[in-house]
Amino acid sequence: MKANTTNTDNTGNILKVYNAKSTINSYYDMSAPIQFTLSYCSGLTGEDFFNITTVSPRANDFHTTSIASVFHKFNARPPHYHSFFELVIVLEGGITQRIEDKEYFYPAGTCCLINQNVLHVEKYTGEAKILFLGLSVGFIRELLEAHKTSYFPKEETAYENSIFRFMTENIQLEKGENYLDFLPVYQNRSSISDLHKLADKLLHAMLCPKLGSTYLIKGLVCNLFQYLDTPEFYHISDVTLNSGSDFVLFSRISHLMEDTNGRMTRSDLERVLCYSGNYMNTIIKKYTGMCLYDYGLTFTLKKAAALLADTTTSISYIAIQMGFSNRTHFYKVFKDKYGITPGEYREKHRHEIR
Repeated sequence: MKANTTNTDNTGNILKVYNAKSTINSYYDMSAPIQFTLSYCSGLTGEDFFNITTVSPRANDFHTTSIASVFHKFNARPPHYHSFFELVIVLEGGITQRIEDKEYFYPAGTCCLINQNVLHVEKYTGEAKILFLGLSVGFIRELLEAHKTSYFPKEETAYENSIFRFMTENIQLEKGENYLDFLPVYQNRSSISDLHKLADKLLHAMLCPKLGSTYLIKGLVCNLFQYLDTPEFYHISDVTLNSGSDFVLFSRISHLMEDTNGRMTRSDLERVLCYSGNYMNTIIKKYTGMCLYDYGLTFTLKKAAALLADTTTSISYIAIQMGFSNRTHFYKVFKDKYGITPGEYREKHRHEIR
């Protein structure tokens, strides 16, 4: 039985919070098809401020506060469920996302798609700008139905999109306990600016409605889904609630090692993921039994093996490409990994060379 209802949108009764006074969990119910909430935290001191702007198709709610005590009360909210999907987009800074009993740091450029059955809460740890997209089940169904009458064949592939597929499966199951984690591909240096541009377009379409705005908003949401589901731009990890407490971080490290053929330094990982090198080394040791350097080397040798099998590039040049300054060292670690020399490996896989 839900109780202690608190209406957080006095202008249009869009969002209601049930069990608002509970210290265990609360429940958010959204009556609009879609809602955007842009939050900005300037820091955690008494001189800082916390700013929230919430926009929905039926009403607008603009809220600004510079009172530190109000912010700290907000930051101490209990975990919550909600009746809608929530896409969290980190535009600047970063936040800690507590999902069930696990905590992960989300730096700028990363995103997280939470379904209705996942207990979670965001905590601000410093300056940050976050866009929350509340997407109702009805809104998602409208998008999927619209693709059945689309003009272009490429629009008929909505169910092939990882995000649409995730939401469709959770709508059908009703009790799905998983979420999607989005990490920019290392080579995608424009992820933050791309997300800013998409966010600006969405907010402008909502704040300045005109004839066709409904179609524009739906189209922009689809553009966002397509962008996040493009392998050249983002990695997507489907995380279940029974995954290990460090699975998300291990997955992120693995993706970045794959992007850089294992040649990502500890300091680069620290800069991108905002975790200490020692902690990440512990995570890799836990999942693989290897240290961070040796784990990276497996990606390097995997790429080297692919180049040997698929190209006619000289072995010396492949060694240089893979970051080996010493040819002898390359031969040694390659033979330790595959049991044969690079030349023997190429000879064995000669038929595979295109």
